Amino acid sequence: MKRFLITFAAVLAAQLFLGFVAFLGAFAVMSAAVLGASGKLADVPAEAFLVQEVRGETPEYVPPTRLPMPKHALCHTEILENLEKARVDDRIRGVILKIDLPQVGWGKLRELRERVQQLRDSGKPVYAYTSFATNKALYLAAACDSIYVHPRGLLFLTGLSAERLYARRLLDQLDIETQVSQIKEYKSMAEMVMREDMSPEVRENMRWVLEDLYENLLNTLARDRGVDRAHVDAWFDACQFDAAEAEELGIVDRVLFWEELENSLRPAGKGEWFVEGRDYARVTRGKLGLRGQKIAVVHGMGTITVGESGWAAPMGITMGDETMVAALREALEDEAVVGVLLRLDTGGGLSSASDRIGRMVAEVAREKPVVVSMVDLTASGGYMVSYRCGTLVAMPTSIVGSIGSISMQANLAGLLAKLGITVDRVTVGPHATFLSGFASMSPDEFARFDEVHWRGYDSWVADVARHRGMTPEEVDRLARGRVFTGRQALANGLIDELGGFDEALALLKEQAGIDSGSEVSYVHLPREKNLLERIAAGDMIQVLADLSDPDQSAAALRGTTRFWKRCLEGDDALAMTWWRL
Repeated sequence: MKRFLITFAAVLAAQLFLGFVAFLGAFAVMSAAVLGASGKLADVPAEAFLVQEVRGETPEYVPPTRLPMPKHALCHTEILENLEKARVDDRIRGVILKIDLPQVGWGKLRELRERVQQLRDSGKPVYAYTSFATNKALYLAAACDSIYVHPRGLLFLTGLSAERLYARRLLDQLDIETQVSQIKEYKSMAEMVMREDMSPEVRENMRWVLEDLYENLLNTLARDRGVDRAHVDAWFDACQFDAAEAEELGIVDRVLFWEELENSLRPAGKGEWFVEGRDYARVTRGKLGLRGQKIAVVHGMGTITVGESGWAAPMGITMGDETMVAALREALEDEAVVGVLLRLDTGGGLSSASDRIGRMVAEVAREKPVVVSMVDLTASGGYMVSYRCGTLVAMPTSIVGSIGSISMQANLAGLLAKLGITVDRVTVGPHATFLSGFASMSPDEFARFDEVHWRGYDSWVADVARHRGMTPEEVDRLARGRVFTGRQALANGLIDELGGFDEALALLKEQAGIDSGSEVSYVHLPREKNLLERIAAGDMIQVLADLSDPDQSAAALRGTTRFWKRCLEGDDALAMTWWRL
């Protein structure tokens, strides 16, 4: 009887728990449905200003959270859509961009500038407000009608710099031996463990990219601020400005407190006169008439790895091949989807995972039009994902290329010896320690290791040549790890068009037979499964993990371990570029 009661209690507790989980899932789904249906329309005052923050790290896309938890900060895609909606929303009379040290690449900034210009062309004013501005903040703000700065604000206008960290001395001190096959002289990622400084080739590559970006920055500021280039050169020579000096020199338009700007824009006798970007993101495009045939926007960002997308130290967000292949297959099998816009923001990662995603892109492209839109960075494994697609589009300021890879193995025996740990072994057969993490490859073994690596590179180069209408020799002259700006990549035949989301969408609409003036509807992929979907799939382990650990720390640790294990044991080539500017 006692055993029966214990069993009964356990079953009852499990049923209650599952019911609670199902209730949470249903609550999340219903909440999303209600918000999606209403679009929070009643919360947007008439004659309102949209106040959109642009600050800090802004990923290209973040799938909706699978739990009914507070909303994450807006991603780049949501900000773009907010500005698009504001352009056609009769309740929005203008936009204020609150810009606070945006830590994004030049590609995202250029896309935001284009959306600002569309708003201005529609007759709606756009104002920028900042209290601390550097190059990127001013580059975005200059696209607006006016730039306002806090009275205690500071502006810093500096040249561009690309810095790299080198770990060779640290590895020597730790007695870690690395054997690296580098393809080839411009592949800067390999130098982080091979050298103490930049090679002449990498330094040359960094310089030609920086010079292109710097010229674009200065010429854009001169045009937008209505001054000649000599004035802008003088600003950069002076470097730092307080608010009053910046106004006097014409770098900004006016110095005022945020409350003064509010009072100047608030209609007489009106209380609520603005809507914040986070709230406005709940207004659906469809409620504003921005709907039509269905386009799948597939987002790929972060370091490319095997398995599900997630997180790995120190790179951050990862793009898992399982997640991306599933998203692309969903777009392929959805009969309502007439075309796919593949948004890429990645410096690459594992070659095998990159190639697998690229092959799935090619499979989709055989059935439906696919256009690749490169955001801040689409290089190395990112380029491997994209080149099989018929149309590649990148911003002039995007970073593209880095066709090349590294493959390496680390011997940790020396580090273990420092800790008082020794390694002994028994081997049978040749090359038994070839993939060991506690032995170095012999010269013959490394020669074979390098040979196989080069065969993989040559195969990649030949395939790029076939898809891009070039010879392998022409591709190799652009490859070996070289990176380019989008403008340089177009001149060298690595992409087809310059532009951002809107230009890529226009090309996709043309290929899908959609009238250029017609609106479209989006389905954003990949998406997180909600609780009900996971319960229905029997994935209770993941459900419990989500409820007990929303930050997914254990999963992040597993992803980090799996990624670096494959890198350091030589199981996979690393088609990756480390670009941070």
